Amino acid sequence: MAQTHYLLDAKEAAQILRMDKRTLVRWARLGQIPAHPMGEGKRKLWRFVEHELLQWVEARRINCERRPPTSTMGVAINAHARRTA
Repeated sequence: MAQTHYLLDAKEAAQILRMDKRTLVRWARLGQIPAHPMGEGKRKLWRFVEHELLQWVEARRINCERRPPTSTMGVAINAHARRTA
């Protein structure tokens, strides 16, 4: 059976992901989320395939479950210090 590919604009995709449309477009430009640019030049229109977004969300959920929680407050503070240094 053929899978239907629903093409979403940034507003529709942001509603599905429950995030701001501008953040979604920024992530698309940075390549952090599966997206397809339409057009050329600086101002591209971004389109998102629904099943790709859902797979991306599922993969992120699985990765978050594998990451062990921070064991102590000191570890969390040190990690923050490394990121901001």
